[in-house]
Amino acid sequence: MSTHGWAWGVPVVLLGVVALVSVYAVTTPRYALYRLGAAVQRHDVEDALRYFDVERIADRATDVLVADYLARQPAPATPAEANGRQLVASLAKRRLRPQVIDRVRVEVRRSVERAGAQAGPVVLPVGVVAVLKRFEVSRDGPDAWVSYRDPGEGPVRFRMARQPGEPWKISEFDSDWVRRRAREEAIRLR
Repeated sequence: MSTHGWAWGVPVVLLGVVALVSVYAVTTPRYALYRLGAAVQRHDVEDALRYFDVERIADRATDVLVADYLARQPAPATPAEANGRQLVASLAKRRLRPQVIDRVRVEVRRSVERAGAQAGPVVLPVGVVAVLKRFEVSRDGPDAWVSYRDPGEGPVRFRMARQPGEPWKISEFDSDWVRRRAREEAIRLR
């Protein structure tokens, strides 16, 4: 290969590598967290909601709350009681789920609107450096678990998932975090 070939080959290869790294970077959970942080800084509620799978968050949180409620009840002694328990769980989930969906949306809206003004229930680190340093991301099959320490909440852990054509979205909060929030917000089954 001539010297002239190297002069053009090296920059072209470097440009290709930079392009591949850039394409990969924008398809990671960290990039979605960065974009979520940017939406929060702009106080853009609708853009921030793009990074939350509100329905899945509500489904998972409802499962935790109903399971905890049932765990406090006496164990079923007969098959009929077990069937009744399943019916109660199903009814409780249907009753509680819309409340949890509304609560998730309200919390996202409140956090975005208050960003920078005062501490909200969860303060996301924003900016590229903060996202790289403060978030611990571990892959779990096609999903990712993200952990970080919130100044007011302590440890926060959540799952992120990605559907084709969609950005990575927060799809589930750790069960312990759901329980803490439910106690603080008095979300209860009666």
